Amino acid sequence: MDGKTKSNEVLYSPSRWCKRMDPDIVVNKHIEIVKLISEQIKKSRYCKATNIRYGSGDQQLLDVYEDGLISSDCTFVYIHGGYWQELNKDISAYCVEPLVNAGIRVVVPGYDLAPKVTIFNIVEEIHQMLSYLKDSLKYKNIWLGGHSAGAHLAASMIHPEVNENIGVKGFILISGIFDLNPLLETSINKPLKLNKNTCLELSPLNNLYGLDFTHITAQNCLKILVVYGENDSPAFHFQSKQFAKFLEKLGLDVTEERINGVDHFDIVENLSSIHYSLTKRIINFILN
Repeated sequence: MDGKTKSNEVLYSPSRWCKRMDPDIVVNKHIEIVKLISEQIKKSRYCKATNIRYGSGDQQLLDVYEDGLISSDCTFVYIHGGYWQELNKDISAYCVEPLVNAGIRVVVPGYDLAPKVTIFNIVEEIHQMLSYLKDSLKYKNIWLGGHSAGAHLAASMIHPEVNENIGVKGFILISGIFDLNPLLETSINKPLKLNKNTCLELSPLNNLYGLDFTHITAQNCLKILVVYGENDSPAFHFQSKQFAKFLEKLGLDVTEERINGVDHFDIVENLSSIHYSLTKRIINFILN
């Protein structure tokens, strides 16, 4: 393994940049935290429906959270991370309570994971999920968000046709990966089986070139929030900044923000709190 490979292996290993605890335990601690919060939410009045099938894949199921006493005109779809190969929707409902209390319906979808399927397959599953929300559940005013690999999947839906035909109003991209090329020579790629060509085809930083967003920007109806943690690795900082600048060049309404005092894990763990700055930011972003 050469120096560049070692560098990317470290830069794209978020646990190695955590300052709160030993890198060897941070991932398990993260899973423990989000699992506990999500289990509580699933038992609460916010849980309207679980395991709604939106496609034929084993994990193509989604959960819906809302408060029957509060009108939910907006829907926030939250796509979990895990490098397209780990985690699941059942431990990813930690953002639900503050958003639902603010009048925002939350949908948490599952999707099939590598190596059983490719990232191409997963991107198509997310597109199928959005079509299901519009056509079968009749949801409008959809806001699509995700964390890490989930932010990549959300960003893969930034397209004039998705915005117009499905009604996606905006995107909230948290500590995302928008250029997959640095993953090629890392251990992360073993189950993904990416090559140079597929990296290009699957990278939002590349595949948005040439798309015409003029009609959308004229209507001023697509907003994008790109955020990353102060204690994320430099690679995640760079990817978010680079992607935000790229979107701006396309004429899109983009806000880029660094969330202070958090890393790749607690940047989303804290979404369970209404007092957390990013929670407030997301609510304000969607409702205003």
